[in-house]
Amino acid sequence: MHRVATHAGCIHALRQPELRQSLYDAAAILMSDVLVNLHGERHKARRTVESRVFRKDIFLRYEKEVLPRTLAETIAPFLAVGRGDLVDLGYRIMLNLTVDFAGIDRPERSASETGELLRLLREFSLAPALGQSRPEDVAAKQARIATAMSAFDARFLQPSLARRRALLADVAAGRRDRATLPADVLMALVEGATDLGMTEAQFVQEGIFYMLAGAHTTIHSLAHAINEILAWVDGDPRRAERLRSDPFLVQRCVFESVRLHPSSPVARRRALAVVTLADGIRLAAGEDVEIDLAAANRDPALFGASPDRFDPDRKLAQGVLPYGLSMGHGMHACLGRNLAIGVEPRPGSDPATHQFGVVPLIVVALLRAGLRPDPEDPPVRDDRVTRITFARYPVLFRPAEALL
Repeated sequence: MHRVATHAGCIHALRQPELRQSLYDAAAILMSDVLVNLHGERHKARRTVESRVFRKDIFLRYEKEVLPRTLAETIAPFLAVGRGDLVDLGYRIMLNLTVDFAGIDRPERSASETGELLRLLREFSLAPALGQSRPEDVAAKQARIATAMSAFDARFLQPSLARRRALLADVAAGRRDRATLPADVLMALVEGATDLGMTEAQFVQEGIFYMLAGAHTTIHSLAHAINEILAWVDGDPRRAERLRSDPFLVQRCVFESVRLHPSSPVARRRALAVVTLADGIRLAAGEDVEIDLAAANRDPALFGASPDRFDPDRKLAQGVLPYGLSMGHGMHACLGRNLAIGVEPRPGSDPATHQFGVVPLIVVALLRAGLRPDPEDPPVRDDRVTRITFARYPVLFRPAEALL
């Protein structure tokens, strides 16, 4: 296995058209035909179709209209009892946002229906990390994933597909205006089905993938951002005041946390032909290269003498992304980056119209609610995977002590 760890070397590798995605080969049961795993013309065609809903106006509607309502509804029960688990809370918030954006209908809107989706999402979250799981655990996890996929397809995906196909038929028959169609990923795929030639199995995989990409990876980013911000403030009244007075500081904190804690610490590519990497290493067809995003994100040449330290005031050269390569680069750069973490503020940006991203806005809401780690029940790492993530993060809500 060849390895690239410099920032420039990683960017060069991620841009090479003869290097195909191979990080999720172990997760083929769920991810063999999802967008992030496609290559070449198939990837370009699917990305073009799905990009129709990755628009600024749709993102802003989620920020300004959908997210505030979802946050209020989801946080209320936790505030009522004064405690909860940040991981569980994050899943509940992001589930409500993500299934709507993905196009998964929830006709009941009941607690049991939400609970089933949460259970399935946790099962699906095993897939992307199969390659980073202990070998003895892989077969059992694959069986759980397969069972969950069948349940999801029958209860949620097939009814959602049938409704969208019926809506599109109404448009074709002149009974409905195309502008009234749902603005979600599944609707875009149904509209583009003829050109894409997607099978039913591929619809299942893609529907689940967007739940994972929108919810599971976001939970990872949310928990780490909260953890870093609370440690950074740690009773310092000056930093607490800065959080209150600077509307863009929380977003910068999220950028810095995402840089330090990428959802995928490495990318992996397999050569389809002979490829020469930036450091001169030649890959033969069939050879893999590990692209160490976590190391590139801590390159002192770009991020200073203390790149391992959380510092939302870090000074960067023009063109250096404050979140590093955590959102990908090249053909597989994250489509939902601006929805997740927003856009970088420019001098003179107006907080009223700025796109902050859902993770910074959720952080703000939780800090305003007085979120604190539970001193008697510390966070627990998820030991099922080799990368650092949280299995539990017990918290208390003390509004009188709110940072914001």
